[in-house]
Amino acid sequence: MSARMECHHVTKTFELHQKETRTLRGCEDISFTVNPGEFAGITGKSGAGKSTILKTLYRTYLPTSGHMYYRSNSTGTIDLAQASEQEILYLRKNEIGYVSQFLKIMPRVTALETVMESLLEMGYSPGEARSEGSAMLYQFDLPEYLWDTYPDTFSGGEKLKLNLAKAMVKQPALLLLDEPTASLDEHSKAYVKHMIHQLKEAGTTMIGIFHDLTFMDTVVDKKYHMKEGKLTGTEEALEWNRND
Repeated sequence: MSARMECHHVTKTFELHQKETRTLRGCEDISFTVNPGEFAGITGKSGAGKSTILKTLYRTYLPTSGHMYYRSNSTGTIDLAQASEQEILYLRKNEIGYVSQFLKIMPRVTALETVMESLLEMGYSPGEARSEGSAMLYQFDLPEYLWDTYPDTFSGGEKLKLNLAKAMVKQPALLLLDEPTASLDEHSKAYVKHMIHQLKEAGTTMIGIFHDLTFMDTVVDKKYHMKEGKLTGTEEALEWNRND
């Protein structure tokens, strides 16, 4: 499955109601296109608005204005800015993945069950979900003794591995990545890079934000830089070696 993502003049502001109402700008007039199988990387200082873009695309935030056209071969074209909650829930279950630096799961759910749930909601049988989920946790080098434990006891790196496994096991059409290598050792970074290249070759479209610029340059096809809520520059068609 593959997808195309187009943002047209997307703006997100926040209203703060204290003694007087204040308007804060998260991102402003954001426009870009990411074609099927491409990976766009976004850089910028903390507070520049990078995470706001990802959360708006995932519809954690509803954009204040603009259009976000998502097109896949199963859904056709949908404006995520106007999509219903039911449409968004369907896309999250079946086509759009999100990897955060922070793990948010239901209490008393094991690591393996967390990954299995991603597949069960797509219609996999319990046996298939357990097999695929186990294989993914193994590939991410998460120790097997942790699979049946609760992730609230995990280290930061272990939680990030679980987040990545949970999103990537679905092989989504669109994958949004918030600092996908934070807290990871070099071995784990190498596997994440391998998985990203595999997903790209299978047609997955990706948008990610990075502070690790060295890693980013090995996986992205185009770069965008953010400053004070706006995209200030782009570099497209970067050369990268699939065999790195």
